Amino acid sequence: MYEDRVFDTIMEEMMAAFGRDVRTDEGSLAYNACAKIAEKLEEIYGDMDELNDNILPDTQDDWHLIEYGKERGITYHSATQAVVRAVFHQEIEIGERFTCGDYTYEVIEQIEGYTYQMICETEGTETNTTIGKLEPAEYVENYQGGEITEILKKGTDDEDIEEFRKKVIETFKTTAFCGNKADYRRYINQLKGIGGCKPRRRQAGEAQIDIYIISDDFSVPDAETVKNVQEAVDPEDSHGEGSGMAPICHTVHISGVTKTSVTIQTKVTYDSGYSTATSKTQIETAVKTYLRELCESWEAKEETDMIVRLSQIEARIINVEGVADVEATTINGKAGNLALSFEKIPVLEAVNIV
Repeated sequence: MYEDRVFDTIMEEMMAAFGRDVRTDEGSLAYNACAKIAEKLEEIYGDMDELNDNILPDTQDDWHLIEYGKERGITYHSATQAVVRAVFHQEIEIGERFTCGDYTYEVIEQIEGYTYQMICETEGTETNTTIGKLEPAEYVENYQGGEITEILKKGTDDEDIEEFRKKVIETFKTTAFCGNKADYRRYINQLKGIGGCKPRRRQAGEAQIDIYIISDDFSVPDAETVKNVQEAVDPEDSHGEGSGMAPICHTVHISGVTKTSVTIQTKVTYDSGYSTATSKTQIETAVKTYLRELCESWEAKEETDMIVRLSQIEARIINVEGVADVEATTINGKAGNLALSFEKIPVLEAVNIV
């Protein structure tokens, strides 16, 4: 808004106001008297420009947007650390640190016997596949070995700021009120670990409202996440009493999405110098990317089935470098689209190239 309000422009206007009878060249009394003021005015205009940008969420910087989101009841989710189960062959002290691969973990709780909970010192999703042998980060007397056996709680990345911006802006488009769909969505979607939800009205003969949730990495949420959302919305031990955010007389059941395995079989013709051996990983990645996009749009598919389209599968494969043609493609053994109901998401099982 104030891009043109810079030192030179301000000085030009100020010098013009003196008239022809006063010297206004650089070094003159008039110039020197106004220069400091012009510098300050340029700073003020810059501050006003920043202030103007940070009034509305579509142009706010990250800090102002996150603070503004709080006023709208939307919480920004920062990165979290993975929590794992580790089994040792001896007693380990709480606070001991161990490494597995490229990451360091700290023992935070004894589960039972020689089984412990550990937390990764690195935040983010990159640690969520780390399972294996543990080595002491510092000396442990007579160390007899141990390993990570299970990811108990996945680490998460910082929420994408532009996706967060969309959530904040979305709060102006629908009115969240007293247990309507917008109210449930607004509340549940700002909870930790949630990537979206689908409230469904009470069905004939049923006593409950069903709400399905998807994790913030757009996969099946773990049991702990489902439990936490259930407790926040309508605790199990007091259904319908209004103990959570659900209004009184609303009995709400929280469920995670369920996965449908997708097996692709296809015949691929390659360009010269390419083969299944050189290209299968890229083909699998292309299909996974398409299925991921579908999972990301799961919440928006409220009234219609999610469709895994055969044409899209083939289009993604043929765009892989080295692929000349693709034909005879099937999804789960059928030469047609795969329709997934309200609560299901697709997960790639295998790509079989014949």
